[in-house]
Amino acid sequence: MYDSSPATAPSLRVLEIQNGLVISESGQQDADDFAADYQGLRHFADRVGGALELGGSLYAAIHEPEFSMMFLLPVGTDKPATQAVGAMVDANVSNNELLVTLRQQGV
Repeated sequence: MYDSSPATAPSLRVLEIQNGLVISESGQQDADDFAADYQGLRHFADRVGGALELGGSLYAAIHEPEFSMMFLLPVGTDKPATQAVGAMVDANVSNNELLVTLRQQGV
């Protein structure tokens, strides 16, 4: 995985979507970046789920060598999500790690 010492720990940014607005304690740039990635990832995940007759997505993740990003919708949400949480981290981490982190945020 990665060395979790403070000098090399990746920066985790947890974001919230509330009534269509992305809220980030780490700044507007993170909010803007997450909003763009969220829209694309949610659209793609919903299209794949629809094609496979699985329905809409409750979560989706993207992993690149330098970062990972995930969103998580509350169970039983309506189609246009009014609330969700997401996370971005400057490392390629597992879906399980991101899901655990987001579940701890109370969604």
